[in-house]
Amino acid sequence: MHISLFTLYHSSVFQKNLFPTYNFILYSMDLKALHLKLQEMRQSFFNEGYLNCQYTQIEALEKDSSPYFIVEIITLYFRDSPNVIAALEHELAREPIELPKITKCINRLKSSSARLVIGAIKINNELEKANILLQAGNVEGMKEAVRRIKKEHSELRSKFETYFQLMRRAGPTEQAVNSS
Repeated sequence: MHISLFTLYHSSVFQKNLFPTYNFILYSMDLKALHLKLQEMRQSFFNEGYLNCQYTQIEALEKDSSPYFIVEIITLYFRDSPNVIAALEHELAREPIELPKITKCINRLKSSSARLVIGAIKINNELEKANILLQAGNVEGMKEAVRRIKKEHSELRSKFETYFQLMRRAGPTEQAVNSS
């Protein structure tokens, strides 16, 4: 009679910890698979054009400071950036529109999205387009650009939430290599 590892793992024998060595082996296999999935997911941020090398530079700082430095930085970004996006929407809804205030919002988002904080390429690209529309005086185009910024922001946030959940499950791991 052949019993699969899956069946054995979920049997009452293993649940009672009668074979702790086998549980450890199966746990190690699960952990290895989680670490691989984590590396693949991280690399997808670069492959899909969500992040650039700025992110890897922040990860390098993580090794010197705190094991969850990158989580803290990204969390702060996603805590603060919705307020800036809301301020941008508010300024676009006002009459008359004050270009300096809108420019300030765009620049604040650009600095945290791409240059200074996380290297969020897609968000930064939409911010660049919004800035061009703003300079051309195209208010309706700007409003559409803000919708695209919100979409990219939401997608990146969702990806990071999934990534960080996986990080917590997998525990410490080496970083995947950025091939970009």
